[in-house]
Amino acid sequence: MLLLRWNKTLEKFRDQPAIFDGERVSSFSDLAESLAALPAATGPIAAQGSAHQIALATLQGWRDGQAILPLEKPGLPELGPIPEGVAHLKLTPGNEGQPRTVRFTAAQIAADADRLVAAMDLTPEIPNLATISLSHSYGYSSIILPLLLHGIPIQTVEVPFPAVVTAAWKNHKRVIVPAVPSMWRAWHRSGILKDAPIALAISAGAPLSLELETAIWNDCGLKLHNFYGASECGGISYDRSSSPRSHPDDLGEALPGVDVTLDASGRFMIRSSSVALGYDDSRSDEKLTAGSFLTPDHGHLDGPRLLLDSRGGDTINVAGRKLGPGRIEAVLRATGFIEDVRVFGIPSHDPERVDEVAALITTDHSIRDLSKAVADTLAGWEIPRHWITDPEPGDWQLTRQSLRKKHAGLAK
Repeated sequence: MLLLRWNKTLEKFRDQPAIFDGERVSSFSDLAESLAALPAATGPIAAQGSAHQIALATLQGWRDGQAILPLEKPGLPELGPIPEGVAHLKLTPGNEGQPRTVRFTAAQIAADADRLVAAMDLTPEIPNLATISLSHSYGYSSIILPLLLHGIPIQTVEVPFPAVVTAAWKNHKRVIVPAVPSMWRAWHRSGILKDAPIALAISAGAPLSLELETAIWNDCGLKLHNFYGASECGGISYDRSSSPRSHPDDLGEALPGVDVTLDASGRFMIRSSSVALGYDDSRSDEKLTAGSFLTPDHGHLDGPRLLLDSRGGDTINVAGRKLGPGRIEAVLRATGFIEDVRVFGIPSHDPERVDEVAALITTDHSIRDLSKAVADTLAGWEIPRHWITDPEPGDWQLTRQSLRKKHAGLAK
């Protein structure tokens, strides 16, 4: 199904630019030629690296009938048996221990991309600026899949620094920019958004503050469109309005084909054709089956619009990047420097950063030694910013959400 879709894209856009990467411009036929040179894959494929590499890995999986797992870091994790019919996997942060995969059929993963392209009026005449990670669910569904299924080209960006971004969009009359709030804030502060050739500005991955949205509107006349989704079901809602929202927790209207209701606890229940089959390791308190997903987020409905009351779960959101505290705990324990540890997120003083990582520990070693010991395993943003070395005895019995509330003042 996905390979047939790609063949239609190739037939329609064969000689058109597909990926703008520095001085190199690859056409859709160039991608097809590169694919033909790849050997047949005999197992799951890790899609990682550059936009060109991720696109080719995706096409290779479609061609050879293998499941694709986009990854930010090298190395395919142990996946175990993959059920028949699973075409795509997403890695989600596991709150307790190792990350888990979410399983999708070809139809489910395509439905998400088709829904976004239609709702956002994406067009092959305007390229997507790839400032976000293409291996994360947001970037993959918003940029890689529209490229391969709808012929919407990509302009790569090596790093989202203001000078690099402006150099990238100068190559085009108009660009579409999916980004996260921390990027929008940095670009606004640098002054590059004034008179920028942005046809559509999208913000997702973390809550978009009303202050940032309004400031960019007032200073640059640019409307940021808030987009809400989850790895397990893809896009959920989108703010289509042409002026700033009046409520900071306004998540926009449900996307076409997405039904949103509330369960008894006030959490969003999502039903759509892009909801995943399930996790590779499900828990009794979760609801994820083909067609329906119960989010950890609580909210309410105001007519067609979704309003967020509180974000649930233990996942830590650092400027749009999701982090499972259990994995950080495992890495810290592996150093042999600590007796016990509990990792959790606390609200950042910077609303666009969202969370900061905190760790409750018992150790005889210095924090400097501990940080150095995990530097080769954890990315800089994953290493705790706040260390609690003299916790109260009762802290160890608290949930992560309770620890978050108790120690919220650490980041102020």
